[in-house]
Amino acid sequence: MTPHVFLINLDRSADRLARCAPILDRLGVSWERVQGIEGKKLDAARLASLNPHPAPHGEWFRPLTPGEIGCFLSHLRCWQLIEERGLDCGLVLEDDFDTFDACTLRNLQTLAASATGAHPWDVLKLTRLRKDSKLVATLGDDGAGLALRFGGKGPEDGTAYMVSRRGAAKLTPKREHLLRPVDFELKHFWERDLTVYSASPNLFWQVGSEVATSVIGDGRAAYRGYPVMKKAAVYLRKHRYHLRFWLANQLGLGRHKVLG
Repeated sequence: MTPHVFLINLDRSADRLARCAPILDRLGVSWERVQGIEGKKLDAARLASLNPHPAPHGEWFRPLTPGEIGCFLSHLRCWQLIEERGLDCGLVLEDDFDTFDACTLRNLQTLAASATGAHPWDVLKLTRLRKDSKLVATLGDDGAGLALRFGGKGPEDGTAYMVSRRGAAKLTPKREHLLRPVDFELKHFWERDLTVYSASPNLFWQVGSEVATSVIGDGRAAYRGYPVMKKAAVYLRKHRYHLRFWLANQLGLGRHKVLG
């Protein structure tokens, strides 16, 4: 099974597309460009309806930036395409990725096939593997060293990950509101009953700003210039969110199902 690749790319980022295309062609995968959504081009009413603030249950601590909303909607479109086309597995990439030596067509095929294997998953992270991640299963007998590890509690980014058909069906419904950035959304695995694993070793990594400057922007810049008291309130909500997340993630306390 070779996963179909969805490459998220904004219209104004032709340079990023030109960098990524040869990498994907060399891998030998089938891929397509998914037009990234420019959040700043959405009207104010649409942005406000997508991201009510404060978020229910304290699930985030500040309004999302237009760039974060556009990024989330771009990933959502990839999930919808996987479900609409009935794909067994899709590989979602942002256009600031690069590959490690372990990123070969054969390894991608092995990982994609594991979506419906003895240890089926909904989301498979391909970046930022935690060193202490618990082993779930080894894959293959060709000495490649591929394995599935538990990925629900580790760090997250949206640079590179696979989504199975079952995972897409869980991720797409009821998206009237976006409560947090998409990378943190995938960390809240309990809300949509997601099985999240990480591939070992890492296959992809996110390049630095010297290669691909962020097109989303720094969400922290939105509140760093606040007056002292308003900024203090944001930081209080931030610490409260991280405490609640830790309790839910590590101890299973205070978990909610789908919030919006």
